[in-house]
Amino acid sequence: MIAVAAACFGLATLLFLWSYLLYPAIIVRAAGRRPAPTFAGGPASDVEVVISAADEAEAIGRRVANLLAQDPAPGYRVTIGCDGCRDDTARVARAAGNGRVHVVEFPRRRGKAAVLNDLVARSDAKILVFTDANTRFDAGAVARLVAPFADPAVGSVCGRLLLEAGEEGERTPETLFWDRESRVKEAEGRLGVCLGANGAIYAARRDRVRPLPEDTSLDDLLIPARIAHEGLRVVFAGDAVAREAAPRHARAERARRFRIGVGAGQVLRREGWLFDARRHPALTLAFVSRKAARWVAPVLALVGLLASVASPSLRPVALPVAVVAAALFAVPLRVRGAGVGGRLYYFCLMNGALAAGVLAGLFGMSRPAWSRTPRGGETAT
Repeated sequence: MIAVAAACFGLATLLFLWSYLLYPAIIVRAAGRRPAPTFAGGPASDVEVVISAADEAEAIGRRVANLLAQDPAPGYRVTIGCDGCRDDTARVARAAGNGRVHVVEFPRRRGKAAVLNDLVARSDAKILVFTDANTRFDAGAVARLVAPFADPAVGSVCGRLLLEAGEEGERTPETLFWDRESRVKEAEGRLGVCLGANGAIYAARRDRVRPLPEDTSLDDLLIPARIAHEGLRVVFAGDAVAREAAPRHARAERARRFRIGVGAGQVLRREGWLFDARRHPALTLAFVSRKAARWVAPVLALVGLLASVASPSLRPVALPVAVVAAALFAVPLRVRGAGVGGRLYYFCLMNGALAAGVLAGLFGMSRPAWSRTPRGGETAT
């Protein structure tokens, strides 16, 4: 058991170091040798924004108004898919849209991916913009997001998500993480392999979007990655900005990380083509480095901890660590942005939730519909 624990901890450490430190430094340096991409021509026309909304009556009115204020080019339209809503989401969306928004009501809750599949199948737009009900676009974000499609080699575009600080301008660990992730995405975008967008703001050519597994929670990974698999570029539009309130409590973010972990486990189990380095080496490098390594590392660390508990010689040290870790995971504390200790706690808690989700996904857990993550001053329901 000592050998198993040492091997798991050692490999987990190497994967963490590669994914969070070495790979970002290498990819940023490689991208720095290339000029920033420029896209000739005007913004793409015939654009449709699609949203899967589940019980978003409080937010959907503001979201519709924000999207209608974009109006980047002729043929611009907005479609809201109501995923078995039990509140007034559809009514509020129609009222806010004032006849300019198409609302599709689905009678039962099926999950985001199923709704997106239906909305994509109904659409005849050239470009689809994917976003969430609790997001806010800066002025001109849609026009900037779709501008790169003037290059026929571009198949998908990822925008920049800014998580807004908490009360009194407090910088949370999640806002710091997203700022760092955006720099890596921007570097990958220069190389044409911006693997994985974020669900708040990304776009794709409609004729390149393939139906998603209905139980996935990673549409923003699979849609761009599949487009890259077909040989088209996935780029980053840093001036296309979306904003969301950052989660203020670990409890809410823990649930989101578990959901991501389930989707990650499903991807590892189903999407073997992502490991085919012979066909698309850059795509595979990005996937293994920034996704698979981060998904597998906490699982290995968890296995290493369990192996340590099972070892008589390591148990006196490992068992108290496991008990404390389990207690902190079961009753997460309020996350504060300041202090190394708080950030370390946040990192460990989020990776523990991710590891649990990855294992659940690998062993076949399927839960297409999830409760949304409370953000800002919201409370869980």
